[in-house]
Amino acid sequence: MTQAASGNEHTSHYALKPRNPVRAWAIAACLLIAGVVALWTGLAGEAANVALVVIGAVLAVAGLGLGIAALTFVSNRTLYVVLSPDGFEVSGPGYHKSGAWIDVDSVSATPDGARLVIGQGHIERTFIQAPGGIADDQMKALTADLSSRLANHGR
Repeated sequence: MTQAASGNEHTSHYALKPRNPVRAWAIAACLLIAGVVALWTGLAGEAANVALVVIGAVLAVAGLGLGIAALTFVSNRTLYVVLSPDGFEVSGPGYHKSGAWIDVDSVSATPDGARLVIGQGHIERTFIQAPGGIADDQMKALTADLSSRLANHGR
């Protein structure tokens, strides 16, 4: 979280990111290393071992593909929340909602704190969900900040 202060009012920025896919990174690294070793071994010597070269190339490409997929997953699944003195803005993959504090009628949370719902009027809802469905420190800080802002606006 970062904050830009201006007097008593401040703007808070939150980036709710999914956990780093360590298992995918480890598998990708193992596949890539095994593929390069098999490729290098298949090409070494006087007669190239075609089967080993093909297996090595397939493993290396699979490892590289899994690594790129893991990187894309983390970068594309981040939910950004901005809380300003005037209102809020929530944006993520295919999702963008914003509103003014004066229009907020209700805020509710699941018992575990992993999901927040900001209500505006009878229909308009903004959903904020912690990555992985688990309320981490970032989500708890966001909830506390949101609560204090609503208390300051008499809600």
